Amino acid sequence: MATGPDYTFACPECDESISVNGSMRDALVENGCVVCGASVTNAVFSSSAAEG
Repeated sequence: MATGPDYTFACPECDESISVNGSMRDALVENGCVVCGASVTNAVFSSSAAEG
């Protein structure tokens, strides 16, 4: 069972890029970027599905 990141977050304001899981993604959408505080939407996340 994989417990790794599910998404890659890329802030549109400060260009911070981090790997996050589903609950972290939800928190970022609700609270904004952890680095600069910019509002973010689901559009700034890309899937980082593992190749098996």
